[in-house]
Amino acid sequence: KQWYQRRGREAVVSTQSTGVLALFFIVAVYYSEAAIKCVQGDGTKAAAACAGEAAGETKCSGPKFVEYTGFTKGDYKCGACAANTADTCQDCTGKTDSACNAVVETADFKCKNYELKEEKWVVATASTTCKALKATKAKCNMPGDKADKTYKVQNAGCGTCTDADKKAEKCADCEGAECNVKKSSAATFTFFALIATLYTLL
Repeated sequence: KQWYQRRGREAVVSTQSTGVLALFFIVAVYYSEAAIKCVQGDGTKAAAACAGEAAGETKCSGPKFVEYTGFTKGDYKCGACAANTADTCQDCTGKTDSACNAVVETADFKCKNYELKEEKWVVATASTTCKALKATKAKCNMPGDKADKTYKVQNAGCGTCTDADKKAEKCADCEGAECNVKKSSAATFTFFALIATLYTLL
């Protein structure tokens, strides 16, 4: 009788242990399936489920893309942006089937840059490589007719003018890669190019 009682208690304990393990397994599976997916690290790898301490996160975050300038510095990660980082970080509500912080597609184009020489704004030797979203139109800017020596060229020629500078005629912008060449400069370039062409034909 004692033997049967002991075996009975052992069976109960065994059943309880199995039940606890099963419960832990179910909870682990639940959290694994409930974890959101985020792009993590430098953004070169595929999205992965948030794990470890980040398993309970509900948001994904990453570098912020600034039109005509490019990505700010920072990593992609599970979790929201830190406080006071709105200018350099953006976050989103996570999903379990895909990453909301997927790396956006971008395209490069070039714009002329300008520099001040002998009190005049002239085209710089090197053009600027501009960064934009793939669907964004290529736009460039340049010093306007009323730009003085205190004027600062916007984003080294990439993108559009500020409303204030454009209204004051200190800045002019245009659509198209390397379109930001003043008409006088463009006319001079065309004239010399034509002369060079005629010279080669003689």
